[in-house]
Amino acid sequence: MAKKSISRRDFLKGAAASTLGLAAVGMLGGCSSEETPKSSASSINWTKETDVLIVGAGGTGVCAAAAAAEAGAKVLVLEKAGIAGGTTNLSGGVMQAAGTPYQKQFTQYQDDTPEKHFECWMAEGEGQLDEALVKDLALGAPEDIEWLASTCGLKWTSVYGHCHVPYLKDEVLADRIHVYEGGGASGSGGIYVQAVLKVAEGLGAVVEYETEVTRLITENGKVIGAEATQNGQTITIKANRGVILAAASVDQNADMAKELNPQQYWDDTTQICLCVATDTGDGIRMGMELGAAYVSGGTIDFCGKTGAATDNRKPLFPSFIVNQAGRRFVCEDATYAYHYRAIYQQEMQLQGPTYMIFGSSSLDAPTSPWTAETAAKDVEDGVLIMAETLEDLAGKLGIDAAGLVRTMRDWNEDVAAGTDPFGRKDGLEPLSGPFYAYKNTSYNLGALGGLKITTDCEVVDVNGKVIEGLYAAGLNAGGWVGPYYPGSGTAVIGTCHFGRKAGAAAAKRSA
Repeated sequence: MAKKSISRRDFLKGAAASTLGLAAVGMLGGCSSEETPKSSASSINWTKETDVLIVGAGGTGVCAAAAAAEAGAKVLVLEKAGIAGGTTNLSGGVMQAAGTPYQKQFTQYQDDTPEKHFECWMAEGEGQLDEALVKDLALGAPEDIEWLASTCGLKWTSVYGHCHVPYLKDEVLADRIHVYEGGGASGSGGIYVQAVLKVAEGLGAVVEYETEVTRLITENGKVIGAEATQNGQTITIKANRGVILAAASVDQNADMAKELNPQQYWDDTTQICLCVATDTGDGIRMGMELGAAYVSGGTIDFCGKTGAATDNRKPLFPSFIVNQAGRRFVCEDATYAYHYRAIYQQEMQLQGPTYMIFGSSSLDAPTSPWTAETAAKDVEDGVLIMAETLEDLAGKLGIDAAGLVRTMRDWNEDVAAGTDPFGRKDGLEPLSGPFYAYKNTSYNLGALGGLKITTDCEVVDVNGKVIEGLYAAGLNAGGWVGPYYPGSGTAVIGTCHFGRKAGAAAAKRSA
């Protein structure tokens, strides 16, 4: 299906441009739900009818479907693409949780708790998170892990940890990233999706593909259904108990990203966005058209070439990152999205690329992503830049030579003294030439901002009022992940936890 975007003018019109000043406090919304034109249920010739309508069949959508069906509701899922899974399929399917039997079985962390996990996530949120949502996720994640094993048949086979952040206390860090059989590698998230989908369909949930939900239908301020395009025809679906938005964030919609998530806009327009083409912010747009509040967030960015700081079992090799001034600016072995946020900021502030710098001495490190042979091949292909001296390297890169020379001197002096001003822990070894540079390139797995929700996943408008009959979960919702992605396994456990919460909450709502 062709990728669909909306123009900046249409987005601003749909989201009521008069309220966009709320962006300054991290919330964007449209007109209030009271101001939305009303529809009369009696005047609509409904094409379909269900208890719970779910928009999107990614990780969030299938978990919502399973939970709603478990609660006895009639469930219909409408998926824009031709298959289930969305961007969750492209992930490794790993999930964070603390205090599980599997963590105790596979790691040294015998006394870890969900409360420590909550504290860790809150610290990484840097004051921008909804405490109630984060606590709900941290405390509920162990049960989600068990449900996936006992009900969905996933077999947990290992647990590892995410890399540090300089300001995090050691006592809140632990190995919490759960890996199921066949999971862990990019593209294995589909195992999780299919396992849950099998449960949902076994309980009677129906999934219809290549169906794009385009508009929510309201009556007296309550969401009562939705309009969609299916087989070239417009259809209307009556949802007696609620509509759940599970359509991801603004990942592949540069127009919306420019307004709502500048780092995602950078990813969409200058970097490599890996998200599926159907992730165009539809759920966020439809919610904002009804006055839903928007909670800002960062992105899931990492180095696809090196995998730097994606796994605490793989220490970063001797290298550092510099900006246009030839200077370091971040702890390079801090978890990947933390240091990629800094890369984005430096490239915007100094209007030029940043580079990973290393020496021929680095190629002998056990965790080096290059060997002498692969480095030579990447130099030939233009992926790496090599020079005998730092001055020559800086000239080829177009960065400040004196700054780069000073940075290398500082690096070698600091590592000799066993210190690092940025709090780095790994790869602290002297560098010697010839020297190499790799232009940093972000590989993006999505945006983090979304609609404001309660712990029951009810969507909240710009006035703090619940929009009755409307739910959002996963990365269609915001407030539970902050200004940078806090480590692998956060998003996928969020799809499971909040998807299940939304499905259960909608199913029990009175028709």
